Amino acid sequence: MSNRIVPNTPEPRRRLPLRRCSFRFVGRPESVKEARDWMERKLTFADAPEETAENTLLLLSELATNNVRHAPNGDVERGDFYVRAFFFHGWLRVEVLDAYGRAPSLRAVSPDTYAEGGRGLFLVNALASRWGRFRSLRGPGMFFELRWHVPEPPAPAVPLPRKGR
Repeated sequence: MSNRIVPNTPEPRRRLPLRRCSFRFVGRPESVKEARDWMERKLTFADAPEETAENTLLLLSELATNNVRHAPNGDVERGDFYVRAFFFHGWLRVEVLDAYGRAPSLRAVSPDTYAEGGRGLFLVNALASRWGRFRSLRGPGMFFELRWHVPEPPAPAVPLPRKGR
């Protein structure tokens, strides 16, 4: 038998780091904002740096908009898309996949100063650490990766050996 007093309150739960998440969005122009809002919550939870979060939301908007805008018109096959995010130590990967497994089409466009569109992939190329097409079990898609500097944790303090007395 012990006289030790054990507190009645449970230990606070340790917050586990966010590793990966995904969600399916309906192929409407309004869904691009919904995808950004969803991603913003995930970035906040993952404690991503502010500049990385802003760039992530911009690049996600570009890829999601391309998927919605360039999907075939029809009742059955809209521009529905999946967004998958993978969080690692110091970097993040975001994937946008067409929900119906259609391959993204890359078109060469000449940059027109007065054009309202056509510069999305130029932005992705300028801001992403790495980007491109990929294949998965759900079909092909586009991805981008962003990296940021993470300071090295300080080395643990090692006590000096004591000299004999």
